Amino acid sequence: LDRRVSDRSVVEAEVSVASDSQFFSGLAGNVSAGGVFVATYRSLPVGGRVAMQIALPEGDILATGTVRWVREASSGAMPGLGIAFDGSLGEDDIRRIERFCAVRAPLLHDD
Repeated sequence: LDRRVSDRSVVEAEVSVASDSQFFSGLAGNVSAGGVFVATYRSLPVGGRVAMQIALPEGDILATGTVRWVREASSGAMPGLGIAFDGSLGEDDIRRIERFCAVRAPLLHDD
């Protein structure tokens, strides 16, 4: 069951992620107004809180979020982290993400 409320768009944008114990950069594999998939071999625990800086053409977005799932490396799938944004995004940041996603082919449409 897919419970996303926003369409995701494929993206290649640099994302810097910091938790209490780690800092690393990865590539966003997809993004929506609800969260981001960060393609990385680094792992954080599910439920871990993170601070992120996402580089978009209109400028960087600073956000905080929670790791919702971790995907290990496997054939055909990039390893990484599914991170849900918390309430830290302002309306302007949400609109910038939505504009960014609007000019890219969606990865998934919710019914």
